[in-house]
Amino acid sequence: MKKITVPVLNILLATGVILVLAGLLLISKFSAGLGVELPTVSIMMMISGAVIFYLAMTFIHWAVLFFFGLLVFCMGLCTTFVFAGILPFAPESLWPIGVLLSGLCLLLTCIFKHRKVRGVYLFPTILIEILGIIFLMFSLHVIKVPFSVFISKWGPIILIVAGASLIGVFLWQRNFNDFFPYDKDELSDLTDEEKEFYGE
Repeated sequence: MKKITVPVLNILLATGVILVLAGLLLISKFSAGLGVELPTVSIMMMISGAVIFYLAMTFIHWAVLFFFGLLVFCMGLCTTFVFAGILPFAPESLWPIGVLLSGLCLLLTCIFKHRKVRGVYLFPTILIEILGIIFLMFSLHVIKVPFSVFISKWGPIILIVAGASLIGVFLWQRNFNDFFPYDKDELSDLTDEEKEFYGE
């Protein structure tokens, strides 16, 4: 089979992104019924996120653009589905979903950049997802205590535990890096000064 050229692949990707975008907009439009007006901002978020995603995949190849495009697209999709009545959330309770989506987009960015999951992305992703789930429980009133009351009572302790955990990870990595759960080939990406710092 003849190998497909890069311009043809770019056209295929653009066509695929446009078709997915059109399908999602049609689903939300048909689900909304005739009486509900979809917000222009969420539709523009989906379109701009799709364009940024396409540019990151084809021409610019920056991981930050990939992350940003994917996150903006997903947030636009969520807000569109909320206003269409597909997702049973109030618009003001969407911010925890944004936190969850940012963790997912970070993991997908790692796969886009390195073609595999790496520890340097995995630990922040897990932390972001845990925070997103906690925030979502407050937003959906699964936890009955108001978030502001919870933070005023437990916020300092949470900060201390989180900071101590990060310091512990740093010290463990520096002193016992043979046993730390990360890929060995991550060391090949380090500069000479960083390798000396980590004792390699």
